[in-house]
Amino acid sequence: KNLVSMMLEGAAFEIVDLGSDVPPQKFVDAVRENEADFVAMSALLTTTMPNMKTTIEALEEAGLRSKVKVLIGGAPVTSQYAHEIGADGFAPDASRAVALAKSLAAS
Repeated sequence: KNLVSMMLEGAAFEIVDLGSDVPPQKFVDAVRENEADFVAMSALLTTTMPNMKTTIEALEEAGLRSKVKVLIGGAPVTSQYAHEIGADGFAPDASRAVALAKSLAAS
């Protein structure tokens, strides 16, 4: 998370780091308050991966999902899982996360 954040900042993205173990409502509130274009989430363990899906669902329920691109990554995360939960993209490492964010920002 920290490395991706640092590299995105270096690529001129403005970062609002919510920390770790963040409840879905905190993402919803941050998207509203910051008019975010992206939500990026990382899971270190498979046990935390379901929270990614719950966060996407919370964004949908709040009517914000169409306004943000959701990027996910982390050691146990796969592109298949990203597709299954409705994320817009998956990156296996920090450099590819930057490339993905740039490509999604351009589209």
